[in-house]
Amino acid sequence: MPVLLDLPGRPFAAAAFLFDKDGTLLTFDHWRAVMAERARRLSARLSLSETQLQGLLDLMGAGPIGSWGLIPLPRSDAEDAVAGHLAADLQLDRATLAPLVTKVFHEVDQDFPFEDHLRPTAGAEAVLREIRRRGGRSAIVTHDIASAARRHLSAVGWTDLVDAVIGLDGASARKPSPEPILAACRALGLSPSTTVMVGDTVSDLLAGRAAGCGLAVGVLTGLGTQEELAPHADLVLPDLASLPLADPERPLGNRKP
Repeated sequence: MPVLLDLPGRPFAAAAFLFDKDGTLLTFDHWRAVMAERARRLSARLSLSETQLQGLLDLMGAGPIGSWGLIPLPRSDAEDAVAGHLAADLQLDRATLAPLVTKVFHEVDQDFPFEDHLRPTAGAEAVLREIRRRGGRSAIVTHDIASAARRHLSAVGWTDLVDAVIGLDGASARKPSPEPILAACRALGLSPSTTVMVGDTVSDLLAGRAAGCGLAVGVLTGLGTQEELAPHADLVLPDLASLPLADPERPLGNRKP
């Protein structure tokens, strides 16, 4: 059943909502702890010095310098950057280090206590539950791998609220290519024109536009600013709590002030 959005001058009936994950449904806060654990495990396997470990922590966004480091990058890019850094630091072959980096990243995916660290963005859970209550569908389209994204959904108790998960390993190209969006639509059995893409970066919105989504909605809970997102969005919201789901008791276009 379509979920009605009450946009000024442009009401829209959405069959599904396609959400980016980090910065949209979940905050980025947990990633510092995740990256720190990955760095510590790599340090133990490779016998890094304290100076080398600190350099790795800084690179990965887990140091005290206040930078996000590699955290905003797609998973495969982050793994590649870590392997390159370690190869240069240790004078080892990058191709030899790459499988170890991938293995450690995966290990942390499996046994990190995400339940203690994941934080939904404002309104995220309420919106997912309301979409489900009204008969709509939801999917996640992320630059993480799908198995990690599902682990995060399980940790916050959202497994039953999301119908499909498309990660880096589920499409032939990454956002801003439309391919991940189209893969999500295929998984849902829906035309892109009946869906809404919701994300915190320009690449999310460009992907939605290129795929032919009915609406592209930006949120300011992640990396993008109002100035960056507005040229590519039908609507930019401070958070998901502000998503204008129509009041079923009121005619469209007569939103409460």
